[in-house]
Amino acid sequence: MADTKIASSLTPASNQTGKSAAVRQFKITDIPDAMDKMKWPVAAKLMRHWFDGKPWPTADGAMSKEVKDHIALADIAYVNDTIVKMAWLEKFEPAKTVIEELKSAWDNPAGRNNISKKIKDKYLGSAPGVYPFNFASARKVEEFGYSNNRAVKFGLIEKTDELRAALANFNVRVFPEGKLVISVDSIQLFVERIGFYAEDAYDFNDAPDDNFSQPLGFWNFDGIANPAYAATANAGAAQMKSNIASNPYISAEDSQAMFREIESSRYFYITNSHFVKYRTEFKKGGDFQVLSDIKYQNVPVTVINVWNK
Repeated sequence: MADTKIASSLTPASNQTGKSAAVRQFKITDIPDAMDKMKWPVAAKLMRHWFDGKPWPTADGAMSKEVKDHIALADIAYVNDTIVKMAWLEKFEPAKTVIEELKSAWDNPAGRNNISKKIKDKYLGSAPGVYPFNFASARKVEEFGYSNNRAVKFGLIEKTDELRAALANFNVRVFPEGKLVISVDSIQLFVERIGFYAEDAYDFNDAPDDNFSQPLGFWNFDGIANPAYAATANAGAAQMKSNIASNPYISAEDSQAMFREIESSRYFYITNSHFVKYRTEFKKGGDFQVLSDIKYQNVPVTVINVWNK
């Protein structure tokens, strides 16, 4: 009776009849488990959320350009605000650096102008009085508008850690909370605390003018490896298989067992295109906006003159 061989593919494939014993080939759907092995639970949860999601109602199933460019808000069905926590983000130096920058940048001229415009647009013409100015979630801040923003970016040759694997390039936003004092001839914001949160578009879509698909690293069942290590490991595995095949003293059964073990350790070069192909073929995989929880910090009461008659 013929054995079953799984086709060498990065996406789930049908069983094919062949001569060799079953070899479980690595698939992109195995990456979250590999992340768990590396103790990267946040990155694993985000990727599983993508696999569990549905494609967008766009021509290619990808996140719309308007949402990705922050021209329009993502439908709530394509937003996750439970996985990423600010306490986790602050474990990583790039995020900590940006948060420190925003502790002062929230009140720079650009920050004041941003929040003043949003307040004026909504509250000009309101009855005189004192109004609470606070937000229940990062989503509510996105709907209203923040004071300032800083991007966290990674270079192609930088080491991959969990932060990069989870979010790659992302934004940290800052916004004020306090009280609005509205009179017939002025609007003032009395800031009592500021809040920080992270925002990101979790997707695998390359720009239309890109000449190559964004690389996501070399992966196998145990995790990610740098290119040099992966190339050396794959070359060594190929040589081992060749040595086994040419050794007349190894039984067919033993050689197949060795082949399976060697093949399972092979590294695969993963790019955005593999996820796009998965979504196209299986009609699964949903891009989504990531929003973190909010980290608050009290500040000395600061008055922002939003509008004067």
